[in-house]
Amino acid sequence: MTSQQPGEANQLVSGPDSGTNSPHAWVVRAGLKGEAESSNLSLGRASIGWFDVPDMTAITKREQVREIVDRLYPDASPQSRAGTTGQLWAFRSSIAVGDLIVMPLVTRPGLIALGRCTGTYGYDPQDEGIARHFLPVQWQQEPIPRDSLQRDLLAMVNGAKTVFSVSRNDAVERLQALGERGVDPGFSDDGSPAEPVRRWLLYRAALQVMSKESPLRRAEVLARVGELLRDELSDYERATFRERDETRRWENNLTWGTTDMVAAGWMTKEKGWWGITDAGREALATHPDGVGLDAEAGRAYREKIARAGQSSEAPRYVGVLEAALDAVEPGTWTTYGDLAAVASTNAQTVGTFANTSRAEGTHRILGKGGRTVPGFAWADGDRTETQREALEAEGVVFDAGGTADESQHVRVEDLRDYLETQGVLEPLPKRGWLVRGSSVDGHDLIPSWLRDGFASLRAAKLREVDAGISRAELKEIVDEDYSQTSYAAKAAKLDEFHAFLTRMRVGDIVATTSQGKLYVGTVSGPAEYLASASGLSNLRRDVDWSPIGHDYGDLAPEVKARLQIQYDVVEMTQQLDLLDEMLAPPSPIEVTPAPVVRELTLPDATDDLAEQLHVERAWLQECVDLLRDRPQLIFYGPPGTGKTYIAQHLAAHLAGDNVRLVQFHPAYSYEDFFEGYRPLEEGGFKLKPGPLRKVVDAARDNPSAPYFLIIDEINRGNLAKIFGELYFLLEYRNQNVDLLYATDDDIGFTLPENVFIIGTMNTADRSIALVDAAMRRRFAFVPLHPSEPPARDVLRRWLAATGRDGRVAELLDELNRRIEDDDFKIGPSYFMRDAVHVDGGLERAWRTAILPLLEEHHYGDGVDVRQKYGLDAIRAKVPTQGGAVTSDEDQPADPA
Repeated sequence: MTSQQPGEANQLVSGPDSGTNSPHAWVVRAGLKGEAESSNLSLGRASIGWFDVPDMTAITKREQVREIVDRLYPDASPQSRAGTTGQLWAFRSSIAVGDLIVMPLVTRPGLIALGRCTGTYGYDPQDEGIARHFLPVQWQQEPIPRDSLQRDLLAMVNGAKTVFSVSRNDAVERLQALGERGVDPGFSDDGSPAEPVRRWLLYRAALQVMSKESPLRRAEVLARVGELLRDELSDYERATFRERDETRRWENNLTWGTTDMVAAGWMTKEKGWWGITDAGREALATHPDGVGLDAEAGRAYREKIARAGQSSEAPRYVGVLEAALDAVEPGTWTTYGDLAAVASTNAQTVGTFANTSRAEGTHRILGKGGRTVPGFAWADGDRTETQREALEAEGVVFDAGGTADESQHVRVEDLRDYLETQGVLEPLPKRGWLVRGSSVDGHDLIPSWLRDGFASLRAAKLREVDAGISRAELKEIVDEDYSQTSYAAKAAKLDEFHAFLTRMRVGDIVATTSQGKLYVGTVSGPAEYLASASGLSNLRRDVDWSPIGHDYGDLAPEVKARLQIQYDVVEMTQQLDLLDEMLAPPSPIEVTPAPVVRELTLPDATDDLAEQLHVERAWLQECVDLLRDRPQLIFYGPPGTGKTYIAQHLAAHLAGDNVRLVQFHPAYSYEDFFEGYRPLEEGGFKLKPGPLRKVVDAARDNPSAPYFLIIDEINRGNLAKIFGELYFLLEYRNQNVDLLYATDDDIGFTLPENVFIIGTMNTADRSIALVDAAMRRRFAFVPLHPSEPPARDVLRRWLAATGRDGRVAELLDELNRRIEDDDFKIGPSYFMRDAVHVDGGLERAWRTAILPLLEEHHYGDGVDVRQKYGLDAIRAKVPTQGGAVTSDEDQPADPA
């Protein structure tokens, strides 16, 4: 094989003479990670792998290829073997001299190589495997930018197979034009070739308008460009291109194109004003007819993105976010969660970026559900309108409830599609997916999936479509085929179909659920449209399923949380490592012992703990058992019964230092307890965690250790207001909920099983009878009443342990005997202080702590508190050491 010399092919070589058959166009990929791209370009060839397939030079029939494939891959599904046979036969015999060859460059994102086949099939037995089968190709010297292809042609080139032809929409003629002139002439709706939108013309006109007056409002520039080009724009360029508004195709292209011109340094965009720079005037002077402006500006934008990705001054996500905002044009919106997903960061980081960046369009970022952001502030501080006012001025529509129109939402998949097309994001080499099939119109398809080796979507209304179709092209089809469904439903279908047809690739991990088990497999074939007899599985992909089903109860919490999302196709790339582990077959021989996995356990109560708290060990053990069964518990009773003291020491015994305490009060809120926006010294707001969020974050990092949150005076707060949607998670730990504010990811929030809550409730403030049923169901309630064990004996045990007078316990018993309301009886803690047991200490405590409580209790009911509860009155009823008892009538009023 002879190498292709540099400079040998400055343009696409001519095709066959007019007297021969018309050429075809083929995409031939050079390895999943582009392993053979460099050698193919330098050696002048196109190659494929399948290293175990022998030399096919002598093969003359497709059946011969099929026999080889059947022999080599007996475990593959029939569909997979048929696909492999078709690709090998096409490479061996269908690609002819003169055909166009397209090689998408994985190693150089944003570019494709274009050439012509110049010879017949060859086989190199010395190759290591990635390029044994080859065809000689004359490559064009410079690769073509992917954004030079219009969306329909780009979608065809993006197909998932290794070898396939592209022919629809005059693909051959358009690829020929790209090779010769660098321009995709496009394809019109009526099937005839159409001129593309001429961005170079639009750029020239915009620079001309701004060169006469600058800066100008965006709308004024567009109006003047429209007037300037009134006689030059084609009908295609003048036409509207989407249902939701009257934006014309040329306006959309110019608006997007200004991003390229800013990158080239020709213009500025700030606060809705567009202005020309000296570099822009120079560009206009050197390109008086405008030809070449679009190519030069596009190159500048790609270089800018490449520099941002290589910069050590700013994190990688900054460049991604700035590029993503280019896709959110005026009249559209996106969310913090959408941007976080494509930038591989969290919503809080996106919020910080939006608050500090001067990038155009940060005001188009809304909160979850399409609502404006509380406390929104402009980064530059000069603009005074609200976020909603700015968006409405650009054309975003809000309903009466303040929610933005979903049809104007630039979703995660729209952003990802744009960024991958621009070369900002490289497609991940491997992704994880959940595909549901256990309830398709009442049928469980999973047994047939596992038996026949495939996964499918019903796609009942979807017409036949090709794998690799672009999101934009698929959106038009879904809008038409599902015209009777709501916009939200169509958007969901678009996400699912695009993921299954285009984003999902061979080698990805796919999971599904059926009858309480999770099954995992590897995608082994491209998407195919096969109209099924039952109509339940029209879109299919071959999958090599592992035969092992994993019980739902044994799954990791993050996998369980992802399974709660109710869509037919759900991305699970963040859980890819867990899916890979489940996919790996168990080893039949284990030479080394498996690492010990520490399980979450709560230790039993001990005699030392019981002695320290002066209660029975059996009672403490019952508390531990309650927490094991239901991880929320409340100690309730009158003041002074040791509720908080016991809660703190019990939690410390069970969790060591992993204990945090918070006290509720009437002004306490969800934002204080879990998370809320707080002002920053430098201006703006930041989402900051509260006590529960901090405990949860720590617990997630150490799932085998218990973490306790003690809520003192839990009944003094408005529990429904404080807990909000978290109430649900107290009962359903393995399920997820959408939080009031943005979350770290797009899958909702779960409460880890190793987070325990102990509350204390003072029944003198609010009776337990007033606690709502929701709280009763979620907490175990343990009473601590002075006249009942264990609180009844605490003081007596403490006095004995410290060598003090046991008559104090008798006095307390007599006092509580006289108090009729159990919720106002006096707890032992008032008497478990050293100061009480010095000379005069008991009298002082009785006068300043006990009697005021009882006076408040009997306020207005005519009871003489001092006569009934005074210390001398109580002493008179308690036997002295000699056994004498004095009656109440013989005693004077207690001076205390």
